[in-house]
Amino acid sequence: MKETMNKPNLKELADLLNQALEDKVGIVHIFDSEYPKGGLTVAFRKSNEFKSGCMVDVAVATCSQEDNFNKRIGNMRALKMFYNGETISLPILKSFQAEDINWAVKSAFKALYDAV
Repeated sequence: MKETMNKPNLKELADLLNQALEDKVGIVHIFDSEYPKGGLTVAFRKSNEFKSGCMVDVAVATCSQEDNFNKRIGNMRALKMFYNGETISLPILKSFQAEDINWAVKSAFKALYDAV
C-alpha cells in the first residue's frame, strides 16, 4: 500500500516504530490540541555525551498550518527522515538532562514552534 498524505502504510509505520524502539529513538509531538492545524513531530536520539551536556540528533517533520495534525503521519515522516540521515544535532545542557531528554527536546521545539 502506498503512503498518502492522509493514510500512511501501517505495516511500514509499525516496522519503523519497532526499529525506533530497538534503537532508542524517541518521538515527541508539538501541536495545539484545541486547534489541531499544523504541528511538528520530532524523532531524536542522544549521540554524544560531554561534561556540560550532550548532543541529540533530531529529524523534524512539519505539518502545514492548513492540515489537521496526525501523529501517524508525523511519526512516519520524522522516522524516515531520521533513518535517512536527514538530521541536525541539538545541544542539550546537563541542567535540562536532569529533567528528561524527551522533555528537553519537546521544550526546545515547542518554544521554536510557538515563536513562528
